[in-house]
Amino acid sequence: MALNDDQIANLLCGDLSDIGEFEESDNDEENIDFLDAFKEMDNFLHQNDLELNNLEQILGDIPFNGENSTLIANDQVNQDNGNFADDLHEEVLDDDIDNYTQMVPNWINGTWENQNYCCDIQFIPPPAKLPFSPLEYFKKFIDSDMIKNISYQTNLYSTQKSGFSINTNETEIEQFIGVHLIMSIIKLPSYKMFWNQYLRQPIVADNMSRNRFDKLRSNIHFVDNTLCLPSNNPLHDKLFKVRPFIDSIKNNFKLIDLEEHLCVDEIIIPFKGRSTMKQYNKAKPHKWGIKVFALASKSGFVHDFEFYVGKGTIKSRSTLGLSGDIIIRLCDIIPRNKNYKLCFDNWFTSYQLMCNLKQFGILANGTVRINRMSGCQFKSDKELKKEGRGTYDSKIDTNSGIVGCKWFDNKFVHLFSNYIGPEPTDEVHRWSTTSKTRIPVHRPAVVKEYNSFMGGVDLHDMLVEIYRIDIRSKRFYLRIIFHLIDMAVVNSWILYRRHCKQLGIKKFDPLVNFKSDIAHALILSGKNKVKKRGKPSSSNSTPQQKMYKTSTRPVNDIRFDCYEHWPEHINNKQRCKHCIKAYSRTWCSKCKLALCYTGPRNCFKDYHQK
Repeated sequence: MALNDDQIANLLCGDLSDIGEFEESDNDEENIDFLDAFKEMDNFLHQNDLELNNLEQILGDIPFNGENSTLIANDQVNQDNGNFADDLHEEVLDDDIDNYTQMVPNWINGTWENQNYCCDIQFIPPPAKLPFSPLEYFKKFIDSDMIKNISYQTNLYSTQKSGFSINTNETEIEQFIGVHLIMSIIKLPSYKMFWNQYLRQPIVADNMSRNRFDKLRSNIHFVDNTLCLPSNNPLHDKLFKVRPFIDSIKNNFKLIDLEEHLCVDEIIIPFKGRSTMKQYNKAKPHKWGIKVFALASKSGFVHDFEFYVGKGTIKSRSTLGLSGDIIIRLCDIIPRNKNYKLCFDNWFTSYQLMCNLKQFGILANGTVRINRMSGCQFKSDKELKKEGRGTYDSKIDTNSGIVGCKWFDNKFVHLFSNYIGPEPTDEVHRWSTTSKTRIPVHRPAVVKEYNSFMGGVDLHDMLVEIYRIDIRSKRFYLRIIFHLIDMAVVNSWILYRRHCKQLGIKKFDPLVNFKSDIAHALILSGKNKVKKRGKPSSSNSTPQQKMYKTSTRPVNDIRFDCYEHWPEHINNKQRCKHCIKAYSRTWCSKCKLALCYTGPRNCFKDYHQK
């Protein structure tokens, strides 16, 4: 007996009214078989209804935020569906599935009432009387264990490379870092000019020779290369060469107390060499570079960061995508349910991310892209333009407690937040191209909150850029290391300012003085001078006096200008600087060089003629 499509649909829907209308078959056995099959189908549907009712009772015990809340069962509920769950668990960890809940929004028009989210922060007390010295602040982040590891790995690499160790130590590595800090303050076209006879910098040239500096720079290393896995290995780390240094300085940054207002943004480390991590962004000041995602306080202190390495940037994956996973990873150090406030831009923001951060007890606020608003429909651009500049439209999600806002300024701005709405508004002055003057414009509270606390990472990046260690190198890991050292200096200065504020000290050293003090302390504090061949002098031996003093020779434009080169008498005879054979008690008053003139030769005349 054959059933048509309408009859099959009625059976699946549970409609039994048409059963009696079926034509009877001449064969009774055929009717009996059909009834038996129908009974089995009815029992199967009845069992499924019981299971669905039990599932609804289980889900009914979950507390919702609104009347129309809807929970889409996450992947763990679908484990009974067979192979789908098995395939899914091969790609995603069980913990990730349990932690992230997919919410369905229900956007309505309404009034959002802001609550008073108080964040009680207790900073670690500063030193009893005075702040630490700049070097002590710096060593909170670049500690002695890191310096010792650099010294050991540099000696190991030089031995593996040439068979001979360069015999460096912790003292010389600190001097090496200090020299780079000096070079970041005193800008010269080439680092070799610090040893030039005209532009010579004594703090650098007197404490380390140029050849020794080059040798250290070519052999500097941070990990044993023999432990590196090949690139086709799934466990290969693109940051292997600097991983110990990154982990150590990251752990030291995390030890500093967080401020109430935090932000996440990206940092670009300038680099144009060869690297699979190199990114291009034409909108950035440094278009080519290595991308870093950083979590910073309002004051500019970077507490945590994560390098972008492409696939594998975040080990655990979730339904939030890479941008959401980065936010969740950087929020590991933020205490839960303490009312810390976090801002980020539209590259990170999504509706599901806001929901999960609210479940974690983190208050979040950020701009959002139009294709990530999860069905939130604001007024059209035409309507807001008609109402005038400074107008806005807001929506509230009753299921998760998320508020969305669209504001019309020069352009249209969309924002999501899980703790602050558009009211109360304030007035800001904006330039009007039509009236050629500044006009008052109403600004929603969520926009004010975002603008006030989003610039922490940009502030830190600006402070690094002012006195950046900017020596070109084809090795990407040197760029990373020097940038992290600059970050440590800026963080040290910001922590020093925090302590000054806690102690009531109104006058503090600017960043350039602070960094200069760190550099001089690393080069000279409690150390013996390093000889030009790179062997530290003994603490018991007295420094040897130079056999002779070098004389700075004038450039040819001065030497051959034939103007006011007069011979003068000097008390101590000196070797002639032209023939280097005879001694003379006469020198040139302009060139300041001893020159002889005897019967067979006149070096004074010959030296000043081409």
